[in-house]
Amino acid sequence: MNEQDESVAKISGVLGLYKAEWLNADLFNLFTEPGYFSDLKTPRPCVLIGGRGAGKTTVLRGLSYQGQFALSDGRKNAIRDWPFFGLYVRVNTSRVAAFRGPELSMERWQAYFSHYINLLFCSQMLEFVAWYESQVGESVSVSSQGLSQFRATLNLPDLGGLSKLADQLQIEFLNFEASINTVADAPARSLSMQGAPIDALARVLLGSKQLKGKQFYFLIDEFENFEDYQQRVLNTIIKHATSDYTFKVGVRELGWRERSTLNSNEQLTSPADYARISISEVFDESKFKIFAQKVLSDRLRKGASEGSKLLPPTEMFPGYSGLEEADQLLDGAEKSRLRSLLQANMPPERMVDALSLAPGIQYFLEYTAKAKQVSISEVAGLWLDGDSAIKNSFNNYFHASLYAIRTGKRGIRKYYCGWDEFLSLCEGNIRYLLELVHAAFKVHIESGGAPDQPISQKAQTEAAQAVGRKNLSELEGLSVDGARLTKLLLSLGRVFQVLAESPSGHAPEVNQFHLREEAAIDGLDDKATELLKQAVMHLALVRFSGSKPLDERDTRAYDYMIHPIFAPFFVFSHRKKRKIQLTSTQLINLIDKPRDAIKETLEKNNRAEVGELPDQLHLFGDYYA
Repeated sequence: MNEQDESVAKISGVLGLYKAEWLNADLFNLFTEPGYFSDLKTPRPCVLIGGRGAGKTTVLRGLSYQGQFALSDGRKNAIRDWPFFGLYVRVNTSRVAAFRGPELSMERWQAYFSHYINLLFCSQMLEFVAWYESQVGESVSVSSQGLSQFRATLNLPDLGGLSKLADQLQIEFLNFEASINTVADAPARSLSMQGAPIDALARVLLGSKQLKGKQFYFLIDEFENFEDYQQRVLNTIIKHATSDYTFKVGVRELGWRERSTLNSNEQLTSPADYARISISEVFDESKFKIFAQKVLSDRLRKGASEGSKLLPPTEMFPGYSGLEEADQLLDGAEKSRLRSLLQANMPPERMVDALSLAPGIQYFLEYTAKAKQVSISEVAGLWLDGDSAIKNSFNNYFHASLYAIRTGKRGIRKYYCGWDEFLSLCEGNIRYLLELVHAAFKVHIESGGAPDQPISQKAQTEAAQAVGRKNLSELEGLSVDGARLTKLLLSLGRVFQVLAESPSGHAPEVNQFHLREEAAIDGLDDKATELLKQAVMHLALVRFSGSKPLDERDTRAYDYMIHPIFAPFFVFSHRKKRKIQLTSTQLINLIDKPRDAIKETLEKNNRAEVGELPDQLHLFGDYYA
């Protein structure tokens, strides 16, 4: 392998590790601290809300004691100065789903699950103590009376000190897990009171001189995987936690379904009970740009060979101006036709000026003339005279007109390129950005490019389409509503794609929808509401509101759009612009009766489904047919 091939392999390697689960030991080597990281280090409970790939897992693992140790370059003498010890717990769906079924009443399942959580969190604390002692080289000295009180909460016999207790508790935990699937056949177990062992163990450990004044952070990742009643159990522990420990919870948007404790009249509210940190709200456009640039630069630096030239992201991913893109989209025959059209219609004294206009402007003048049903000579004359109305029209509608240039033609119909455009496609999702960058780099190298050369606009566009297709296919693999979400995207994507390629005669850049009120029909309203929740949670759709709704779980308080990452695949605008109205019935029909529903939706917006599918949608030709 030569030096360039080695550099390509290393860069591709670090760019391709865009899931925290894939990073393993590299997770902390590639960790870039987001701006909100310091907010999570406060003693109060925090709920970190973000979609898949927004960085929740990486951040929570960065808060863990393993993460803090790695981020401090493994300095053992720094451990004693830490103000908190983070204990990372990823909610395992298969484990927590075992705590349900007809074998027990809900009250008994609740008691069993509460005992499970007690064992889990206590095991985590004792695992940390063993790690602390091995790293610091000093035993944690605890009160024997305190340990006896802790054992009493779990009805454990006294077998010795902390080391023996850790082994004893781990065996108890494993035995308890093993017994759950046969819970109906086994004799009744002795179960602990919810939270009591956690309180007792945290108190005795933090009462030692070694850990005094510190706090435990329980870092719960993928909180949405808990059953509804299990979320209420955790809510209760969070609500009534002692000062010895607190919680940092990572959850997908709308994944925190239950806000009440086991007392239905008691709710967790922000900011009284926890700090709410929404990644999409914290990362506005400018903050995400700074963070994303640092993430990419750090990874490229780690992957590049020593002495290699590294391009900054803005140079690595060049974009097009609107007129430059129009020049690329207009082929030679089309440019020649526009010139002939002007030659046939412009008066002689204005011919030279009209023909000297950029092809993109000539195209837009014809586009506008058709929309207004007037002569191109009239529109071109206004342009040459500097008319403010036609200039404003160009500023407002030129981008939308680009989607119509190559309607029905093969190849690229619209370019998606440039660093800023890649950032917009991600909607604040760092995993999507790394996917885009990695895919573009691979296309670039396969096309004969070198690591230190800019990636062409064509390669960037092809990569963006490939990433959209990949994430669409991954949606179908979801265990819950995956196939329905895929069908919803295929139908909505076709609607917005047709509206984009035929923009005249209606508001330009239509790519959003709002769910309109209608009379309840056979529970369709509830089905649509649940579908929207799943779509937002799994990043099929994004939602936003001009004013903050009273309840973020109210689906009708928001407007929705297909996540921008899919825009290059379907070929419509990724920018937040204009919307159409849909009813619950129409939304469900886009899944159950796609062909008729697509036609009906387009007709209500003054369009008919005409023209060829974009090349990348041919794979789904049977669906649209």
